[in-house]
Amino acid sequence: MLAAIALGVGIVGWQIVALVRRVLHSRGKVLAARIVKVVESAVLWYSVGGAIIVVLPSVVQLSQLWQERVAIVLATFITAVVGTRLARELLSASIKGERASPLAASLMRSITYVAIYTITFAIILATVGVNISAMVAAIGAGGLVIGLALQETLTNFFAGLYILLTGKFKVGDYVRFDSFEGTVEDITWRTTMFRLVSRAVLVVPNQRLTSTVLTVFSATESPVAFRLEFLLHPSADYAQAEAALVSAHRALVEAGSVDGLRDQELIFRYGESSSLGTQLSVWVTVENIDQLFGARAVVMRTFLEALRNANIPLVLLRQ
Repeated sequence: MLAAIALGVGIVGWQIVALVRRVLHSRGKVLAARIVKVVESAVLWYSVGGAIIVVLPSVVQLSQLWQERVAIVLATFITAVVGTRLARELLSASIKGERASPLAASLMRSITYVAIYTITFAIILATVGVNISAMVAAIGAGGLVIGLALQETLTNFFAGLYILLTGKFKVGDYVRFDSFEGTVEDITWRTTMFRLVSRAVLVVPNQRLTSTVLTVFSATESPVAFRLEFLLHPSADYAQAEAALVSAHRALVEAGSVDGLRDQELIFRYGESSSLGTQLSVWVTVENIDQLFGARAVVMRTFLEALRNANIPLVLLRQ
């Protein structure tokens, strides 16, 4: 009788939660609906588990202590299953699928599942009377020793996992950091490899990339803008300098001599001023990252020549 009541209450609760899920889904609350679906299954499983616990004493002769232990084990196992499903939904929602590495996402889910089931296994062992204190102490001591010995490797590993999960950059993107810049060729768990303009390969520990400022040009984005910097002499006519650069840019676009150069207005920004001069930054746009290198070199030479022809004094030229 009690088993039937427990099962009936569970089925009613299951139907109510299912109704809530359908309402959320109809209103476009996809993540909330997926989470409620996990709760929906949990309600049904807990009701079945409750019915089993009620019926069990009449089927198998167990002491009160073992009845309690079986109830705890069953509840713990159901909770672990629900926890893994809930973790899967939350991780899927938090990971940017279009940028994150599928391998990293899969590894993160696996780590979460192992952690949940390890805790579940420990609780079950403790429930049935197994002394796990020595086991936990040994694992803790071993983990501490391994962690200290592999501190740098583990730091780079988790940094690599973070890069792959967040998808801040991926293979094919062009990245600028510190005094280096190049195209991402490979991202491993410990290091990231860049192909420099010189065609050399730069290998960088992942931890360094997560603790520095990066400028990322996505390989899939179009168009892409690059910056040229000039330091104008204090006596320079800024309006005349801008006009000279605009004319030079227009001539390049009309001539079609620079592959990928877009007919898009130049962006001028003035930076710090000192007794030496004023910094002028000019942003030029090309179709994609593959055309950036060739275009930047040609545009720089053309702009330099235009400023000289317009008698604009330069203190220092920087690119």
